[in-house]
Amino acid sequence: MRCRKRLEIAEKNIERIMDEAEQIDKEEDSAGSLVRLNEEIQDQKKMQAKVREIVKTLKETGKENKKTPAKPFGKEEFSYDKKRDVYICPEGKILKNKGIAFGSEEKISYKAGGKECRECKHFGICTTSRNGRWVVRMVEQEELKERLEEIYHEEESQKLYKLRKEKAELPFGHMKRNLGAGQFLLRGKEGVNAELSILSTCFNMARMITIIGVPVLLAKFNSM
Repeated sequence: MRCRKRLEIAEKNIERIMDEAEQIDKEEDSAGSLVRLNEEIQDQKKMQAKVREIVKTLKETGKENKKTPAKPFGKEEFSYDKKRDVYICPEGKILKNKGIAFGSEEKISYKAGGKECRECKHFGICTTSRNGRWVVRMVEQEELKERLEEIYHEEESQKLYKLRKEKAELPFGHMKRNLGAGQFLLRGKEGVNAELSILSTCFNMARMITIIGVPVLLAKFNSM
């Protein structure tokens, strides 16, 4: 109980110093300061929604593991033509819509001609089926994935994602790398909240040292 009260007092004092540091930061026009992060994000709800959408994009689409070689002639090598509702293979051959796949309306199968595949120089690698290469499209999921990929590659989205890397990831990177907090030591919501509060306090103090310097920070603590 005593520790909790001391922690609450410390947090209030740090909040006050952070407010003063923010004022100094504004006067010095420090564009890279994180002290203004909360105010900036609160004033830009649209940016918040966009960043969350981009994060979701990365989870949906994923990034190919560079250590794992890409599967030759995987489905990602085939392009989908929405207007014609066909897939086009790397050699330019057409895979036509053959209807529902595996008895599910959410899955549509597309197939190339057997003769075209057998005469292709990649036969045996792309497919070993003499009937031709098959591709299955997950209708709802892939339409969402394609839309999210379009959003992610937009110029505005790339700017916002870069901003996310610069600001939102910095506190967590500092805690994990500089403070060595790769995982929580405590269990349970209350314990994790307490541990995160301590880590956040350490991060805020490091930021205050960067912004106002050690002598000014010590002077403010001594005046409490």
